[in-house]
Amino acid sequence: MNSHILLIEDDLELAKLVEDFLQHEGYQVTHCGNALKARKVLLAQGFDLIVCDVMLPGSNGFDLVRQIRQQFKGPILFMTAVTSVAAQLEGLQLGAQDYLLKPLDPRILLAKVRIFLSEAHSAQTTGDVLQQANLHIDKRSATVSVAGEELSLTDAELQLLITLTENYAVVVSRERLFREQLGREYDGADRTFDGRASRLRKKLQAADNKWNIRNIWGKGYCITYNANEAGTE
Repeated sequence: MNSHILLIEDDLELAKLVEDFLQHEGYQVTHCGNALKARKVLLAQGFDLIVCDVMLPGSNGFDLVRQIRQQFKGPILFMTAVTSVAAQLEGLQLGAQDYLLKPLDPRILLAKVRIFLSEAHSAQTTGDVLQQANLHIDKRSATVSVAGEELSLTDAELQLLITLTENYAVVVSRERLFREQLGREYDGADRTFDGRASRLRKKLQAADNKWNIRNIWGKGYCITYNANEAGTE
């Protein structure tokens, strides 16, 4: 599944150049020309990384990042013509991973995107926190939220969600789940995980119906997030 990048840039010519370049490299890119539209898009879709200008119409990039930083846990790169040291320090203090100065060779931007997406993926899959789109799982505190809304899950549902999220968009077999989470072999008829997956799906979709846990007949289960349509069984 291609990483999804949100590009926030009011220079349409530059935005088109960056968007085309990153798409050619295999990334999915959504472009917004102002902060208001970007906030709306962030609520509706899941993103892996944000590239944000500082000087935007209406609200500037610094204010936007202050507003979304609790909601969006992925990497943020500022890409701007504002070159002062004070501005660079402010951007980094807001939690941005880098502050890139225009004019910028798109190959440098691509290298930065690859580095920070790789680091984010490693942190998401090996640490105490898992993040996919607007789903946030803190394994240490056993808390789960979707789009900022905390979910009430049983221990069994949480365990299933963690396994599926760690294997995002990949089918996890029933055989594996029975061995790892129930300590026994799957007999070919036990529907324990069908019930757990169904209950977990309903709880996720109550917070954001673009989440789905698919029951793949004869194989297992797969969690996905589709920003373009509501989830179904």
